Amino acid sequence: MTQRNPRRTDEEWLSLIQECRSSGLSDKCWCEEHHIHTSNFYYQIRRLRKKACTIPEPIFIISIKT
Repeated sequence: MTQRNPRRTDEEWLSLIQECRSSGLSDKCWCEEHHIHTSNFYYQIRRLRKKACTIPEPIFIISIKT
């Protein structure tokens, strides 16, 4: 039986978070594309911040529909 949600190390989560934050996408869009629940993503950020890891702030993109 394959595991649906693989367990990731702190280093893997930190790498994923940094990838997301440097992608130019919103956290929500990036998580959807990578099949990660946003609640889990933000939980991992909080957990890593408590461990004093440096997490980049999200980049807010404003899209204007014309």
